[in-house]
Parts: sequence; C-alpha cells; structure tokens
Amino acid sequence: METTVEKLKQARIKTTTVVSAEEKKSAEDRALKALAHRVNIKGFREGMAPAHLVREQVKPEHISEETVRQILPEVMKDALKLSEAKPIIRPAAGVVSLDPLTISIVFVERPTAELRKPDSIKVEKKTIADATPKDIEDFLRKLLMQDSIETPVDREAKKGDSVKLSMAAKDKSGKQIDELTVGRYAILLGHEDLLSELEPHVLGMKKGDKKTATIEFPKDHDIPAIRGKKVTIDLEATDVAEVKLPELNTEYIKSRLGAERTPEALRKEIGHMLTNQRKSQEMKRREEELYEKVKAATKIDLAPELVDAEVQEMVFDLQERLKQQNTTVEEWLKSTNKDQKAVIDEMKEIANSRIVLRFGMQALAEAKKIDVDPTDIHLAMKAEIAHAKEHRHPLSDEDQKEGGSAYERIKWEKTMQKLVEGMIQSSPPSPLR
Repeated sequence: METTVEKLKQARIKTTTVVSAEEKKSAEDRALKALAHRVNIKGFREGMAPAHLVREQVKPEHISEETVRQILPEVMKDALKLSEAKPIIRPAAGVVSLDPLTISIVFVERPTAELRKPDSIKVEKKTIADATPKDIEDFLRKLLMQDSIETPVDREAKKGDSVKLSMAAKDKSGKQIDELTVGRYAILLGHEDLLSELEPHVLGMKKGDKKTATIEFPKDHDIPAIRGKKVTIDLEATDVAEVKLPELNTEYIKSRLGAERTPEALRKEIGHMLTNQRKSQEMKRREEELYEKVKAATKIDLAPELVDAEVQEMVFDLQERLKQQNTTVEEWLKSTNKDQKAVIDEMKEIANSRIVLRFGMQALAEAKKIDVDPTDIHLAMKAEIAHAKEHRHPLSDEDQKEGGSAYERIKWEKTMQKLVEGMIQSSPPSPLR
C-alpha cells in the first residue's frame, strides 16, 4: 500500500492510502470468511461455506464494507507511523474509491491556543459580608410562614397582610407580558416580595378593589422579561388576609426541625448558613467570570471534527439522562418544541465554547507555570483505583502510569483545581513548587 501525508489547517493531518490489488484481495478473502458466519447456506455448517457461494448470497456493497473493515487497522497503523500524528480524538476514515481501494484518514492533533495577555486576566473579588440580623430574621420569617395562619379581613391591606391578586400587564407598546399576567398571585406586604415594586400600589386595597399601576422596573430585576421596562399592570385584589405567625420557641423548633435548639442557637446556625451561601455564590461568580475572560482572551482555530466529537459526547450524555427518566429523545424533542437540527446547532455552539475554554485554561496554566504535587496525584489515583474496582471496571497498569489516560485526567483535574483556586481566592495563593 502507498500512503501520502498532507498537513491541513486547524491542527489536522490527512493521509491517503492506495491499497494494492493483492492486499485488497487478501482483505476481501478475510471479509468473505467473516460474512460466511452471517449467512445460512444449505448443506454447509455456519462459517464453512466456500467463498464463491458466500459472494452469491451477499450484496456487493456489504462485501466492500467488510473488506474495508478488515484492512482498515493495517491502513491506520501505516498512516499513524508515516504521519507521526498524535491524535487527540478518534481519527475519521473514509473511502475515496473502491477501485483502486483508496482510504483517507484525518487525524486531529492538539490545536495551538494563543492566550492574549495572560497576566492581565484577573477576577474582581467582591467583599463577602456576613449575614446581618435582618437577613437572619427574613429567613426565619419565611420559615415561620410555612406554618402561618391566614384570616380573611374586610379592610384595607396593610403591612404584614397577604394579598391575593389577579394581574394583566403590558409594556409601553401594548404587548402583553406573560410573566406578569396571572390569575392568582400572592404578595406578602412588607417582606421584600419578588415583585416588591407592587407594594406601594397594593397597600390600602380592599377585596374586590381594582387599580392600574405604572411601574418602571430596575435593570437588574430577577425577572429578565421586565428588566429596565416601564410596565402598566391592571390589578384586582381577590382576597386580603391577616397573617399570624407561630411563636419561635424551643417547642416550635423541635416540631419543625426535629432538633433541640434555642431560638438564639438557631439564629446563629442560620447566620453561618447564609454567610456560607454568600461565600459559595461569590466563588461561583468569580469562577464564571474567570471562564468568560479566558474564553474572550483565547484565540484558537478548531477543527470541525473536534467540535463534532464533543457534540457526540453531549448527545450520548443526553440520551443517558433521558434513559434514566424513562423517556426517549423523540419525546423530549416534542416536549421542548425543538427539532433535531436546532438541538444539534445549539450543542455545536456549546461544544465550541467548551473546547475554547478547555484549551484556554490549559494555556493559562502553562503561562502561570502551575505545577501539581505528585503526592496529590498519587492520592487521587488511589481513590480512583478503589472506585473503579468497586464498580467492576478496574484500571489497567498502563492507565495508572504517567502518560496513561487515568493518570493524565487526574493530573489535568488537579492542575485546573489549583489554577482556579489561585485565581479566585481572596488571599494570595501559596508559592508554587
């Protein structure tokens, strides 16, 4: 066989192999033997029928497919050796012609990521304030609201009351805003409701009252559809109720939470919890900001095969999740009102973003000379080996060694963990080894 090698753009290498007539004949003989096990020919045991009878029973295109399948490992081995390619995904093979049998293979190597000004990539580290007494009381109020008693009243609504509303909202062009057009919405006056902007207009309303309110919502509102918009809302109070909360005492805490705690101890625990939540949210925000800045600073030309391979993994993950939910892809597409092409197009965008981030983060780690302690890798590998053994998928010795798939994956994860922690933590990272 004769193989030519061609360097392509986007870190790809293409090999084209022309198989000699003798090599093709040998592969075709092996193909007919393999196909003999898949056909039943009267008078012959399975797999024992002569080649000329098998050829009569099998379609020519199936013989060609099996012939290519038989010779492809030899072609792949030869192509890898001659091209000296170091593929990072499964190579893509294709038949150029059947006579002479010509097979092309595209190898995708690791692309070069150019990271612009890596030293300028910094994350804003906002101050994380501890939970205030008001924060704690607001949380407790929400807890107590689960056991509140509402008593309808025939009077004007005041702070502390619960008011049930029906609403119809339009923007300044007269278009209906679905998010604020509801038949039943409950607002607790004086307790920073999701739509607290309604409160000044609802205060003083009685059951049956109607009112039209014009509200300009802030640009950072929790509901995206109304951010920064001037909205006209027709309100009708369908019910006004006085709300009575249970007393927060040891007995209530035990009945609600199943634990012996004083109100003071509970407040302290809630304070710690809310503070930790804020820290977690801020760390998540910093991490997302880091990823966005790395993607924006990364210049990379990706091979379409690399994106397609990522999409294939995403499709597989989706199928597995749907299988666990006892549903099919077709049912999921129908429920989401999407077609297959739209989903694949969305996945390609996500896949492209993921790959850019992956190689951008690798480039940043190299620029900052992030080095992982071998002891950390060794400890993580021990846990990985135990996990694999428990799930009856033991790792081979090669996987566990440096350069092996499991070793390199763990090294990558530890490198990224160290890089991200060093970039987003408030205090300076410890000196690199």
